[in-house]
Amino acid sequence: MTRWRLEADGAPFASKWSQLLPVRREGQAMMLKAHMAEQEVLGSAFLQAYRGRGAVRVHEREADAVLMERATGPRNLVTMARETGEPAAFRILCDQLAVLHAMAEPYGAETIPMELWFSALPLTADRSGGIYAKAADLVARLLATTDKALPLHGDLHHGNLLDGGARGWLAIDPKGLIGDPTYDYAIMLCLNPAAPEDGPAEAADVARRARVVAAMAGLSAPRLVAWTTCLCALYAAWFEGHEGGEPWVELTSDLLRDFAE
Repeated sequence: MTRWRLEADGAPFASKWSQLLPVRREGQAMMLKAHMAEQEVLGSAFLQAYRGRGAVRVHEREADAVLMERATGPRNLVTMARETGEPAAFRILCDQLAVLHAMAEPYGAETIPMELWFSALPLTADRSGGIYAKAADLVARLLATTDKALPLHGDLHHGNLLDGGARGWLAIDPKGLIGDPTYDYAIMLCLNPAAPEDGPAEAADVARRARVVAAMAGLSAPRLVAWTTCLCALYAAWFEGHEGGEPWVELTSDLLRDFAE
């Protein structure tokens, strides 16, 4: 706080992987994020590489702390999806990914290969089989048929795209992956706008949304559903044996069944 000349501008709060504090420097609203897990540290380097193009600007970064632009606009994509309709929110998310992917030239930030990102899935498949084995096989087929690998945000859902006022919509919290660009559209399909904190959506809703998003972004709907299935299986593998993992297990099972049919 002293070295970066910051003043607190609100109460501190915590996410699962870091601690955050709204701050100001010379009157400018910023967000200090610190005590980050390793994954968040890598993500902050990836965020900095965007240089404020389609994402919040990074003003300072050191070890496990980052000082970012604070997006304070009133618009909210969860509210928009609930009140205006899901397609309006999906259009904004798709347009933002197009911006981020268009400037995805190599820019020096460390990226995580998809094989590494999904490494928990084959390990869980070896231990538990079932949906994990089927999803691990699907991941292998998708990786083998990826035409062009791009740097990916990796987690652009309704809560990670904020209203930056005159700067437009701004992405936060990238994972910093590299791989099939279709994967970047998967996580946005899993939200339940009526109750965003109550776990993922139903399989029928995911499949319906996949058709909408695929048409908007010029993607293959079956490939988008396939990547979404793998993403859900990965979440289930991460939380295997914990209460938070059960909705992802159920969604993965339903998607695998529907996808096979």
